Amino acid sequence: MFSKVAAGTAAIISTAGTLYAAAFSVFPAYAAENAGYIRSSAQSGSSFVAAAADMPVTGDINQDGCLSSADLSLMKQAVLTDSRDSAVTKYGDVNQSGKVNELDVRMLRDYLLGKITAFEKGEPDGDPVSGPQTYEKSYDFPPVSSLKASNDVPDPFIFQDGSKVLSEEDWWRRQAEISCMYEYYMYGKWIDGSDDEVRYSISGSSMTITVKRKSTGKTASFKALINLPKTVRHEGGAPVVLGMHKGISESTATANGYAVITYDSDGMFSAPETAADNNKHTGAFYDLYPYGKNWEEQTGELMAWSWGISRILDALYAGAAKELNINPDSSIVTGVSRYGKAAAVCGAFERRIKMCAPSCSGAGGLALYRYKSEGKTYDFSSKGGSAKYTYDQNEPLGSLQASGEQGWFNGRFMEFRAENQIPVDQHMLASLCVDPNRYLFIICSCQNENWVNAPAQWMTYLGAKHVFDYVGLGDHLAINVHLSGHAVIAEDMEYMMSYFDKHVYGIEPKKDLSNLTHSPFELSQNKDPFADTFAKNWLY
Repeated sequence: MFSKVAAGTAAIISTAGTLYAAAFSVFPAYAAENAGYIRSSAQSGSSFVAAAADMPVTGDINQDGCLSSADLSLMKQAVLTDSRDSAVTKYGDVNQSGKVNELDVRMLRDYLLGKITAFEKGEPDGDPVSGPQTYEKSYDFPPVSSLKASNDVPDPFIFQDGSKVLSEEDWWRRQAEISCMYEYYMYGKWIDGSDDEVRYSISGSSMTITVKRKSTGKTASFKALINLPKTVRHEGGAPVVLGMHKGISESTATANGYAVITYDSDGMFSAPETAADNNKHTGAFYDLYPYGKNWEEQTGELMAWSWGISRILDALYAGAAKELNINPDSSIVTGVSRYGKAAAVCGAFERRIKMCAPSCSGAGGLALYRYKSEGKTYDFSSKGGSAKYTYDQNEPLGSLQASGEQGWFNGRFMEFRAENQIPVDQHMLASLCVDPNRYLFIICSCQNENWVNAPAQWMTYLGAKHVFDYVGLGDHLAINVHLSGHAVIAEDMEYMMSYFDKHVYGIEPKKDLSNLTHSPFELSQNKDPFADTFAKNWLY
């Protein structure tokens, strides 16, 4: 009978007998009325369904005869986009509440993960906590001097006080705590714009952003450069790539219907800057929020540059988007190197950003502090590169704390004496992008990128994947490791757009997105056992 079910030729199976009692015990009680469910021991992990021709098989969105992650992905996409797809409407109401919503997504996900063994009928009691929440901020953390060094990569599922994440709701509270830890120990306070009043003016391809701080009356301005596509192919306006700087493959983006807005975050190319990259804490941001002696007044430049992107978003929502035929809800932030660090920080703290895409961000960005690739030799022939490439020095903590780079961070970060003393690591910065409505797309270059430590960015991806998977959002995380180029190259932009089109708009991708879950560093000739062991003692 198992083989007939697997082949899809079985008739309805009665649940009255004892033969199938064990099999039926793990499926919905109401299924017995019209359909039979059997888990085949020969097909471990697959649930084969035999049903009457006129009976919808609950949860089987693609109607392939089994409940799988493919059904979950289709249901999730439909709920996020408020789709009225007939298959989802017919088969997606797993809790039989009369509508298909995020509660059904959670229930199907939990069933596939083995967290539940049956679909509960009706709406669960209370509203589920299914995404980042606004919790009261607390900075009651120990001083740097009392932190003990540890080579263990910090478990993202353990609260600072030692308590454990035991539920999805616990995770969102832990995420909020991690956010505060990054403000306190590394980047300085995130300025959320609540004290900012934003005006804008557009002249040709230039936009001037003027910000008035309401509590002080002070004003400051900075400019942004606009690149619009000739053809807008997305409903609701063009998606927009927000760049921390110019030179992010703008022409590739606009050729594919994406708008690009870049700004000179640090004044390297043209003034006025948002925050000068010189450790003097000058520029539009610091005119409004002067750097002071109190840690709450010590916002570093990475946060300051991120503030600039947020104010550009404010301008878009204030009317610029309508003028430019841009959809501000579909925004991607990106940048390279120090600006890649800033893009990672911006995506972590600005929830309106739909996708965060930092490139070659290195230490202080998305490279794991506790992993060094110095002296390791890799075979990059699979990417068309060297078959024997040896990494030399990675960017050390001492460089981040030296005069040329210390302005990126807050004053407390200067107190750390070793990387393994830092109570967070950068998979935890990545985890701040975990959100049912948002995505993280990591970019790095495997060759000629010794300083920014691409293998450590791969380790961050692996660590962050534990968190994304825990809340059922594994497909919201991607990585593209290109061969060479300290940049957002055309290849990166093409993958970014294909990924974004697929997940946000449901457009069939031009690129093979399965490539975005792999890297040369996982190949047998390159793989470091560390990749399989650093999370072995984590809760999940």
